[in-house]
Amino acid sequence: MSVNDYLDLYNYAKQIGDAQWQADLLTTLKNLKNMTEAEIREQKVREMWIRFDDINAVLLELFEKLRTGGTDIQARAWRERVWELKLERISLAKELQDKYIHMRH
Repeated sequence: MSVNDYLDLYNYAKQIGDAQWQADLLTTLKNLKNMTEAEIREQKVREMWIRFDDINAVLLELFEKLRTGGTDIQARAWRERVWELKLERISLAKELQDKYIHMRH
């Protein structure tokens, strides 16, 4: 995530009155300031891998739901979500591939 993303989250945490989350985000922002560009790239790659793993976990859950059944409406929604996640995973895989290519150069 970018610094702006963290600032947005910080402002949101302030809006909802979550002082602990604000403190955590402030710590993260201070750490980001001290990170080198290479460390920031590595952190982004780690975050992308986490998202990739999360997508796979949700896909497994959806495939299990499809296997065990449900109403036609539920199955249609699950299949639609599967396709959305597959497209996101493909996009993420391309981003990861690009990041690894750039990290090696």
